[in-house]
Amino acid sequence: MESPTGIIPEDLMFPAKKKDVIAFLLAQPYTGDFKRRLLEGWALTVGLRIRGYDYGRVFRSGIDQ
Repeated sequence: MESPTGIIPEDLMFPAKKKDVIAFLLAQPYTGDFKRRLLEGWALTVGLRIRGYDYGRVFRSGIDQ
């Protein structure tokens, strides 16, 4: 798990912003594993469960994929 603090914008730190967080991560030039860990950290921070599909989608968008 990676802390999303300082990476994911503060206005996205709410459970209702899941789609926006995923869109934000998809657009970032990070490795797939780093993006997945950020999504995991965000979900734990805001108290939301993320489906495996969403983790996979974010992972596959990494610059190393």
